[in-house]
Amino acid sequence: MLFRFAQIFFRVYFFLYHRVSVKGLSDLKKFLAESGGKPVILAANHESYLDPPLIGMLFPNAIRFIAWDGVFKFRPFGALLHALGAVPVSQENKNSAASLLRDVMEFIKQGFSVLIFPEGERTHDGNLAPMEGGAALISSKTRAPIVPVWIDGTFEAYSRFHKIPRPRHVAVTFGKPIFPDDIPHDLPEKERRRVLLDTLERALTETRDGSPHGIRRRT
Repeated sequence: MLFRFAQIFFRVYFFLYHRVSVKGLSDLKKFLAESGGKPVILAANHESYLDPPLIGMLFPNAIRFIAWDGVFKFRPFGALLHALGAVPVSQENKNSAASLLRDVMEFIKQGFSVLIFPEGERTHDGNLAPMEGGAALISSKTRAPIVPVWIDGTFEAYSRFHKIPRPRHVAVTFGKPIFPDDIPHDLPEKERRRVLLDTLERALTETRDGSPHGIRRRT
């Protein structure tokens, strides 16, 4: 009940204030239905604190994502984030990569899709930063497919340099799933994860290039 309320709240906010446009969501829903609702890893670029609730309100089911406990200090907002699937962690635990990876893999084992940001932190300039290997490792260990997600416009709306969100147009594009089992099995595990990460990076770039027009590109 609270999950649906949180979705409606953020939908009203994003669609009215940021005029959100969405691409690829119907294909993702079809894929989820055909797979029997098995968990996926939503791997998105990270432009803003707006990104988690943006994806959470679009995804058809409850997801899980890690969030710094500082964003929960304003209790009404924290309650809405928690309803969408946010799991608060302290700054100390946030910096423990091994602990976070275990938590995310446990969410998948429980049947939840997860949202992760392969860059590890919000972008400083709006461009895709070098990616960490967590997404590939989690997918390789759990066999969950990775769905690349490109978020465009939240950097202009509410980057790390803004104090309050601005009414800027936001676009979200869901790409095609990447299956870990498609990576050659005769490769060593470390190399398989590297190929999977490279595939994800290419997919994010392709998804970015397929994003709806009208969003400013950074150079």
